[in-house]
Amino acid sequence: MLSKHSSRPDDEQCSACGSPPITDNFTGELVCSSCGVVLKERVETLSPEWRSFSSADNRARGGFPSSLLIYDTGLSTYIGTTFVQDQKQQGGDQENNNNNKNEGGSVYVHRASCPIPVNRLRKLNAMSVSSAPVSRNLKKATWEINRICSSLGLAWQVAERSAYFYRKALQKNLIKGRSISGFVAASVYLACKERMIPRTIDEVCRATGVDRPFATRCYKILVSEMHIEPPPITDPFRNIAKISTRAGIEERVSRRAMEILSSVTSHTTIMGKNPLVLAAAALYLATVEHKLNMTKTMIADAAEVSTISLRKRLADITCALEDLSRR
Repeated sequence: MLSKHSSRPDDEQCSACGSPPITDNFTGELVCSSCGVVLKERVETLSPEWRSFSSADNRARGGFPSSLLIYDTGLSTYIGTTFVQDQKQQGGDQENNNNNKNEGGSVYVHRASCPIPVNRLRKLNAMSVSSAPVSRNLKKATWEINRICSSLGLAWQVAERSAYFYRKALQKNLIKGRSISGFVAASVYLACKERMIPRTIDEVCRATGVDRPFATRCYKILVSEMHIEPPPITDPFRNIAKISTRAGIEERVSRRAMEILSSVTSHTTIMGKNPLVLAAAALYLATVEHKLNMTKTMIADAAEVSTISLRKRLADITCALEDLSRR
């Protein structure tokens, strides 16, 4: 199969006539499309999976990318459950052979038909990869991080950062003698705070299945022992969208809540308060202005805060609005 070659800057034209070259994907030859001069007899390919002499056809040059979410970062050897046997050596039903045949005429043989040495090698390889205590720890932790981030709807960047924090803690022997789930929850919560994602420690604890005091203690150990600067407090504006979505509040009410919150953010009575409760209080005031049938309990349940805290922040925001109106 011939394909026009357009991706190699040093072979853009023939040295004899100046015409563009063509790549033969089967022989690996680079020939001129006009005069037929062979410019290269063998075009190198860096791909281990298939023969691809033109980068315009197949740009992928490797397998699965390495990732911190894989306990061995995806660099270990894996023996598959099938192997390829030449058709001349494969007996049995001809129809089944034709169905399992690949482009080169070889036949795929499944695990049940694999020779015994291949099955033994597969088992020995799996045992050797996950035999070390660190590998078993990372295998369980990365699986737990993937599950939590999928449950909370977090992006893969957050999961990757969580795995990075956990690996650093494992290198410093912070997890030795402690629960893996607690440090997994602390790593996910730290990654969320670093990226300013409005996820509370209670949400992470529910997804992990650990107690809040234990997860908080692991978070403090993770921040102090690794000398990580504590991330800033989550912006209250990011919590408004989350609360309004849970409570089923319209977008115009959410925008009004952001306006109320932005007008009192710099006031002294608001500084240092819980951003989640501030967002809930501003959203409740916006629902009152738009005459929606929403109670304080409904807003507090959507924000997962107490009604008493909501009342206190309502009083603070109301006082700040009155103070600003007098100026």
